[in-house]
Amino acid sequence: MKAHEVLAGADGSSTSQRAADWAAQRADRLGLRLHLVRVVPEPSNYRLPVQYGEAIAEAQVQLGLERGRVAARHPTLQIITSWQPGEPAPVLNGLSAGAEMVVLGSDRSADSRGERFGSVSFQVAVLCRSPVAVIPAPKAASRTGVVVGIDGTADSEIALKLAAEEADRMGEVLTILHTVSKVLAPADVGGRTQPGYGPKPDPRTLISQAAGSIREHFPALTVSEALESDGAPADVLIRAARQASLLVIGCWGRGGLRKPIGSIAEKVLMQLPCPTIITRPAS
Repeated sequence: MKAHEVLAGADGSSTSQRAADWAAQRADRLGLRLHLVRVVPEPSNYRLPVQYGEAIAEAQVQLGLERGRVAARHPTLQIITSWQPGEPAPVLNGLSAGAEMVVLGSDRSADSRGERFGSVSFQVAVLCRSPVAVIPAPKAASRTGVVVGIDGTADSEIALKLAAEEADRMGEVLTILHTVSKVLAPADVGGRTQPGYGPKPDPRTLISQAAGSIREHFPALTVSEALESDGAPADVLIRAARQASLLVIGCWGRGGLRKPIGSIAEKVLMQLPCPTIITRPAS
């Protein structure tokens, strides 16, 4: 299915307004429509039927106000709104099949910790079929550059391609980051490497080949290479992207278990350093 819209969650909060603004800029730039969605709890969550009706009416008013606010900044942008009953993560997942990207706001930052493990942004990143962008509260006075983490997997190749496209479109420098792990992959009996790990490529070869491929396909793009060995991959990414305009990471990464979202992406979402895109795995 061809993507025709950028989808943004809208609940009237300042975090969702940041997401709507970011999504509107993206939709405007790509020539797509913006779809603002408000999720209303299902009728069973209300004591009286009239309360459900009031919640719907409130959602419609809030969506109208948000549409007007965004339209004032993007007068030529096509904007549609809808309210949907249910829980945010499954609702947005259901709508994400036709979306170029799902965009959410978050109050998580690189200075906070992940006590809110069940945050909506995390749940949506786990479920959605399109890439998910999570927009934190602004911290840095000025941001520059796009950072992408790679590890040689197919998922990181998807992240690298998207990051290059974003950096090229934004006119920003692309930094390709690879973390050299000091921990050896566990081995099975007989010295065989566990499934999912495989032989790790030489770090310098990995990053130089990745950078070379991007320079070939995006000749006008400035590409920087960074090898890091000081810290866990998630911590390195968070540190490297504190002043960045955008961070792009794959949803899985290396490892024997194919969880819906990898531990690196999970930690980054709990300590967002900057606007962050989680790509989807290869189908």
